Amino acid sequence: MKNSINSAKKGNKELINLLIDVVNENNVDIQEDSLSIIHDIILEYKVLCEHLRKDYVVGDLDTFKMASCMMVAVNKHGFTEDKFVNASIAVDTAYKMCEKPYTNIKKDITIKLEEVDFKEVFKDDMEFYQDSKNRLITSLICGNGSSLTYFLNLEQFYNVALEKKYQYIKMAVCKKRRKIKY
Repeated sequence: MKNSINSAKKGNKELINLLIDVVNENNVDIQEDSLSIIHDIILEYKVLCEHLRKDYVVGDLDTFKMASCMMVAVNKHGFTEDKFVNASIAVDTAYKMCEKPYTNIKKDITIKLEEVDFKEVFKDDMEFYQDSKNRLITSLICGNGSSLTYFLNLEQFYNVALEKKYQYIKMAVCKKRRKIKY
């Protein structure tokens, strides 16, 4: 998969770097067998993406669908024996992917959506952020969902983050207007 400015697709090198960064953020040491695990995750991710694309999508997958496939693949193969840590890494990886999303409006037209830093946007409401993350983690651990269902959760989380981002902007503009006296 070649990455381009008009695509949600990430190349293998980008996927490897993403996974390594998220694993490190979760305080898990990269072991010698981690490269093999990463390889397995990427292969699983591609299979899940192809299945989703072939059976449920016209054209390319958007970022949210790809992120849901990555989440399932990371959770399945995992980096530790701890299911909670693996699920947490899976959710964090999906969230990172969704911070710079693309969507498809037709078979061959991809549009870049607005970027959003989830942790920054939810810094004043980390309870909501953590609750959302924990629900996904629990679902992954229990095996209650699939790529087909998780993408809806990821897309909705992005939409809530975008709304929150605009609230911050609106509040900042209102504060600035109050300081300026007409």
